Amino acid sequence: MLKRFVKDARGAVIVEFAFCVPVLVLLYTGGCSLSDMIACNRKVTIATRSLVDLVSRTISPTIIYNDPASANAKSYLSASGVVLTPYKLNKATQQISLLRICDAAHAYVVWTQAQTQNVDGSVVTTTASDQTAGTLPTNQAQSANTVVSIPSNMITSTMVPTSPDGSNVCGNLAPGTSTKTQVGTAGGWLYMGKITYNFTPVVSFIPIATTPLTHTIYMVPRLY
Repeated sequence: MLKRFVKDARGAVIVEFAFCVPVLVLLYTGGCSLSDMIACNRKVTIATRSLVDLVSRTISPTIIYNDPASANAKSYLSASGVVLTPYKLNKATQQISLLRICDAAHAYVVWTQAQTQNVDGSVVTTTASDQTAGTLPTNQAQSANTVVSIPSNMITSTMVPTSPDGSNVCGNLAPGTSTKTQVGTAGGWLYMGKITYNFTPVVSFIPIATTPLTHTIYMVPRLY
């Protein structure tokens, strides 16, 4: 009887399957979560593109420059959130900024606005932007942190301002003189849109932590 028991292999498949099930479940759920994260990342890209496209078509940069305090892109920021559906909006931060180019790799932040929303987008909360806007056109010295780096491949030579004394306009933070062009008073314009989404897998035991998905897009204004 003992010999028959040792030679009996009728339950081997069930035992092997029991060993394989956890691995198969992990592979399946992990694959689904990874696919969901890729789809979410694509949504973030499309939403960012929609945000910058809307603003660049409808808001004049010169109007914002002359009165930054009156500029409001709340409706455009909220509209971009619709593109993120069906992902929860309370995990997203939307931001739009107006930049004025001061050299081939830097720009002055004229104005910036950021917000978050609740899950369904019915409540909007203004939040701090990760950029610092300057105080032009007020005639006072500007802060160095109002100048930010931008991709050099976005800039053409005609967009870069020149100063009479040949100095880099990005460093001319004080009110201009006859030999200097003050930063932010000349140069081409760029709108910069940025959306960050904190993606968390639906299945909690998947070894994928909360991952911030961020996309930034620059566009030249179509309206002046």
